[in-house]
Amino acid sequence: MIDILNQKKGSIKQAQLPEGSPSWDEINQMTGKEVESSANANLKGFKAMRKLLSDRRFDK
Repeated sequence: MIDILNQKKGSIKQAQLPEGSPSWDEINQMTGKEVESSANANLKGFKAMRKLLSDRRFDK
């Protein structure tokens, strides 16, 4: 996930995430597949993170 976040603007980490979501530092330790499967499992905050990570506005 660090590779993906390195390709994004730093402002992505300022986005408001739902209450109870993991932090961006916790997400750094995960793989893209883990984030995707967590979003598919409807775990709190992961759908928002997946949406932010796929948003082209945050691309460098």
